[in-house]
Amino acid sequence: MKKKIALIFGGRSVERDISIITAFQTKTALDNQKYNVLPIYLYEGDFYTGDMKTIKDFAPFLPSANKKLVLFSGVFCLLKKNKLTPLFKPDVVVNCCHGGEGENGTIAGILEYNGLPHTSPDLFQSALCMDKTESKVIFDSMFLNTAKSISFFRHEYENNVDAILEKIESKIKYPMIVKPSHLGSSIGISVAHNLEQLKSAIDIAIEFDDKVLVEHKLTDFVEVNCAVYKGRNGVVVSSTEQPLSKSDFLSFEDKYVAGKMSGGGHVIPAPIGDLNRQIEELTERLYTQLGLKGVVRIDYLVDTEREKVYINEINTVPGSLAHYLFEKKGVSFEEMLDDIIEHVEAEHLDKKSRVRNFSTGVLDNFKGGVKSPKLKG
Repeated sequence: MKKKIALIFGGRSVERDISIITAFQTKTALDNQKYNVLPIYLYEGDFYTGDMKTIKDFAPFLPSANKKLVLFSGVFCLLKKNKLTPLFKPDVVVNCCHGGEGENGTIAGILEYNGLPHTSPDLFQSALCMDKTESKVIFDSMFLNTAKSISFFRHEYENNVDAILEKIESKIKYPMIVKPSHLGSSIGISVAHNLEQLKSAIDIAIEFDDKVLVEHKLTDFVEVNCAVYKGRNGVVVSSTEQPLSKSDFLSFEDKYVAGKMSGGGHVIPAPIGDLNRQIEELTERLYTQLGLKGVVRIDYLVDTEREKVYINEINTVPGSLAHYLFEKKGVSFEEMLDDIIEHVEAEHLDKKSRVRNFSTGVLDNFKGGVKSPKLKG
């Protein structure tokens, strides 16, 4: 019998278009002899399904031409005239939503509450990795190399611009790189070499996010990415890649505007010699210690002269699900998906079998009256 796979993509995110491409790549890679796949598009907070045969169906997307769904007790139901009709109960949900609800833990929380196994990290890990500022705190606690940084909220900056700028310049040297704390795909990121550029970069970042991260920008470095997932036989680490850039950092245009997901191209494995092994080992360590799930891609900055590796960020739903990074290791996209789906389903069943109900007995023995009791503990 075919496994039922719900393929979720879209979302209220500036990376929604990239998510659509990833979903179509994933749907093509899922073996239709093994899986019954239902595409589910997350649009303006609602779930929709329909024919969805080409990417042109989303440019623009017409809700009225599709069927609205509601997730209820682990079942996707059709919603029509305020009535729910059960349509699809998935065995596993494949999450292809980049940024927004797909990576900040919202989708993970909804699926976990509905008892559905899914192919991305759980709520806490997703939220942690989505926030570049908070994840740096964890990286520092693991004694990993990170670029010196400072973060602040939009309201702090708007209430006292001069104080924030003075604080940044007192702690961080130019050049600086300014980032929205919760976004991906290099959206809203700018480089600043002086105060005027810093002001402009912050103005851009706060258009996209209420929290801004400012880092010292390394000048002699190579960007290196490495992906990892856990399958039926344990953790699988990909080859490394050096993504190619036309600018002094990997921009959104470098990644996607060239007309393909790899943008300006990449070198696999990254030309960094023995440091490749160090990055692969560090990737497995981070994946294991942070309790991640599904396929994630970890991005690094490598100072090749000093042979020093800096961790940049963790992408919990990477573009194209980073499948191309595993091909040099002999793992196809289809094999990777099979492996992940089988593992998360088995892990979900194991976790479910270990759940034990616990009753306190407090309410059975409670004899309180109208007044609130004094609780101890």
